[in-house]
Amino acid sequence: MELSVPENHKASHFERFFHWIKLQFTRHEAWTLKAARRVPLFALFAFGTLWVWLFLPMIPFGILSVVLLEKAGVLGAIVNMVLGIGALAIIAPWFFRWYFICTGLMLGRTKMAQSKEDDVSDRLERLMGPKAVSESA
Repeated sequence: MELSVPENHKASHFERFFHWIKLQFTRHEAWTLKAARRVPLFALFAFGTLWVWLFLPMIPFGILSVVLLEKAGVLGAIVNMVLGIGALAIIAPWFFRWYFICTGLMLGRTKMAQSKEDDVSDRLERLMGPKAVSESA
């Protein structure tokens, strides 16, 4: 796995770790699309496997949210509400796009799935480099 960074910049451990996470998530998205296209009736179950990538990193935020509600009273509730609405604004478009892709596959429509597949393959190409993608295909 090679990072695409400028010649004079050496990637730190954190940059390599986050690059690895992005690569694994993108590979999982590609697998999800393949599985959903293979068995469209169970497309939502394949999509459900992507939620692991969201829920595991959110556990510390959930614990912080509970502590904030217990200790900070009304101010904690306001902060939780603002953070919750912000997170919803970020997650909702991602969720509904995947939901409509899966629903479309169940109904025999593949246009959105093909568009998403093109996006995912472009991202994989950027993350891995064009040589690595053509070797893995």
